[in-house]
Amino acid sequence: MNASLPFEAPLLPLVVSRLFPPAEGPFARDGVWIQGVSLGEVEVALTLADELAARRPDLPLLLTSTTPAGVGLLSRRRPGAWRTFPLDLPFSVRRFFDATVPRLLVLVETELWPSVLRAAHRRAVPVVIVNARLSPESARRYRQAARLLAGSWDALTRVLARTPEDAARFAEIGVPTTRIAVGGDLKFDRAPAAKPPFGEALRRLADGRPVLVAGSIAATEIPLVLDVRRRLAAAAPGVFLVLAPRQPESFDAAARAAEADGLVVLRRSRLEKESPAPARVDVLLLDSVGELAGTYALGGAALLGGTFAPKGGHNVLEPLRAGVPVVHGPSTFNIRSALAASRGAVFATADARTAADALRPLLTDPGARARAAAAALDLFGRHTGATRLAADAILALAPAGAARA
Repeated sequence: MNASLPFEAPLLPLVVSRLFPPAEGPFARDGVWIQGVSLGEVEVALTLADELAARRPDLPLLLTSTTPAGVGLLSRRRPGAWRTFPLDLPFSVRRFFDATVPRLLVLVETELWPSVLRAAHRRAVPVVIVNARLSPESARRYRQAARLLAGSWDALTRVLARTPEDAARFAEIGVPTTRIAVGGDLKFDRAPAAKPPFGEALRRLADGRPVLVAGSIAATEIPLVLDVRRRLAAAAPGVFLVLAPRQPESFDAAARAAEADGLVVLRRSRLEKESPAPARVDVLLLDSVGELAGTYALGGAALLGGTFAPKGGHNVLEPLRAGVPVVHGPSTFNIRSALAASRGAVFATADARTAADALRPLLTDPGARARAAAAALDLFGRHTGATRLAADAILALAPAGAARA
């Protein structure tokens, strides 16, 4: 992996640091602790942290993440102000609270960890959930585990749900309605990602072919993506595929599958090292972490992963924020509200054939693509402000003792 890219923390040291959180370190104490589980949630946490820092420069901030990718991103974006999230075991959680002494805990999306919540409640640490989302399936599981979770919801001071539907589900699992409000989706407030440095190289590799970015693709979706590419390539002007697997462990399998399909694959990690590049390349494999959001802007359309496997859909706002129309599959329970708000920019399909049919005009008809891109950008003009509302709620709860130079 290119050393200039956000790296993933080694797994074993990450697990050890979560089980035995360091008792001290170069991190802020007595401040606001913001937790995001992985890359998408960490991006939201960073957006919120920037807003809080701009409004209260004296407020100590500590950001945490659970996954190697999330920790890697924090280590680059917030050096000296991040840690790994403790395992949800009483010993690990107690050690973490003793070391960091947070005065306020902010959880991004669905971070309902019983030991953490109970420890916060015992220590009188207010807990705010921002961008709070809860699928029907998750709500059902929490209701079934009500006895095990008894008392956990008492720690929740404020739940700022993304949508009215999310708010209703938090009420269903037992959070008092007086603590729940609809705050909107902070992902709408993220600035467009910077285009990656290989834009010109990608243009040369595409060699006049329209570019399809298949993003956050699950391992089980790779055959479908290759089928879509095959159908699009059957007619002029063909297609150039940027393939971005969701999990790093799928990089090698994706490359092998594409090569078995007779395609010439060039890895992002080898892009600067392959000199000269092969005479013809069919697939750029994005085997990096943190570049997908910016890469969407280099494509003519996006094929969204997690929607052709039973995953519920991954971040649809990233390609839309880049002004790129999105084709998705039938599994969308995680992103239904965003899709409903994005009419004209998103296109529902059922399989490889219908996905190729939907992508073809977006990749070859400038008018069709321009209309979809305009609808994508209009979406963000209508749904901003959630970060400001979340910061208002957090600063209203942040105790005076948490502000220090």
